[in-house]
Amino acid sequence: MKKIKEIISGTGQRRIGIDDIVVFTEQLSAMISAGISIIRCLTTLARQAEKPELKKILYEICLNIEGGGTFSAALAKYPKVFSSFYVNMVRAGESGGILDEILKKTAGNLSKEQDLKRKIKKAFAYPVIVLGAIVVVVTFLVIFIVPIFGKVYLKMRVALPMPTVMLMAASRITIHYWWAVLGGMVMVVFGYKKFYATDKGRSFIDRIKLDFPIFGTLNRKVAVSRFIRTLGSLLTSGVPILEALNVSREITGNRVITDIVDDITGHVKEGKTISEPLLEEKLFPPVVTQMMASGEEAGVLDIMLEKSADFLDKDIDYAVDKLVVRLEPVLTVFMAVVVCFIALAIYLPMFDLIKVASK
Repeated sequence: MKKIKEIISGTGQRRIGIDDIVVFTEQLSAMISAGISIIRCLTTLARQAEKPELKKILYEICLNIEGGGTFSAALAKYPKVFSSFYVNMVRAGESGGILDEILKKTAGNLSKEQDLKRKIKKAFAYPVIVLGAIVVVVTFLVIFIVPIFGKVYLKMRVALPMPTVMLMAASRITIHYWWAVLGGMVMVVFGYKKFYATDKGRSFIDRIKLDFPIFGTLNRKVAVSRFIRTLGSLLTSGVPILEALNVSREITGNRVITDIVDDITGHVKEGKTISEPLLEEKLFPPVVTQMMASGEEAGVLDIMLEKSADFLDKDIDYAVDKLVVRLEPVLTVFMAVVVCFIALAIYLPMFDLIKVASK
C-alpha cells in the first residue's frame, strides 16, 4: 500500500472511462494468453497506466489477490469502474479456465457498447446544438434588441399588435425577473430528478422515452440491443441463465425493459422458455423474438442472441442516419418560425407607423 501511495502522490485524478477499461482488458487478455501470471500482468499494467486512479485500483487488486482473494472478487469491490457484467464474465472465465478468451470477448463487448453510445450521441448532437443556438440567439434578441424597439414604440404611442405585446412581455420578464426564470428552470430540473428517482416516475418517463415520436424507436432498439448482447455474452461464457438475466436487466437502462426481463425471469423459473413471454411484447422486434425462439429450439440460444444483437446494431446505424435526415428539415422549419415570429413582432408596429406617416 505504501508503494501505491508513493506512485499516486502529487498527481491529479481523472475519470476512468470505458475506453480505458477496453484497452486494459485487451492487454490483460494478451498477457495471460502468453502465460504470464495474473499478479505480474496487473503489476505491469499498473505501472503503464496513465491515469492515477486506475493505477491505484490495479495495485489494490493485486494486494487483494495476494491476500487469497480471486480476481473477480477483487474487481467487484470497484462497481463504478468494473460493472456487474464485467465481474460475472471474469468469474465465468476463472471457473472455466479460459480467462484470456473471456477477457478478449468482454473487451469486444465493451467496445461495441461504446460504439453504440457514440451512435446515440451522434443522433442527439445535431438537435441539441441547433436548439442551443436558437436559445442563445433568442435570449440575445429579447435582452438587448427588443427593449430598444420597445422604448421607441412607447414614446410614439403606437398601438402594438398581439405578437409584439407577447415579445415585449417576454423581454420584461427576462430582464427584470431573470432570477425567477432561472429559479423556475432549476426547480423543473430538480423536480424531474426527484420524480425520476421514484419507481412510478422512472417507469412513466422511461415509457415516454420508448414511445416518444422519432426518438422512441431508436431508444427501444438501443435498450433491446444492450440486453440481448449482454445476455448472449454471459450465456456463451457459461454463466447460469438466471444469473445472466439478473445481470442483463441492469444493462438496459430502461425500467420498462427491466420489468419485461423480470417477467422473463419468472417464466424461466417456472421452466418455460425465454422467447415465450416476448412473443406478446411489442417492444422487442419480431425478427429478434423469432431468432431467440429458433435458438432455444436448436439449443444455440447464445449464438442467436449475439446474431440478433448484430442485426439490431446494423438497424440502429440505419435508424441514426435516418433520424438525422428527418430532424434537419424539422429543426430548420422550427428555427425559421421562431425567427419570423420575432421579426414580425418587432417590425409590425413600424409598418403601421409608415402607413400613418404616408397619409
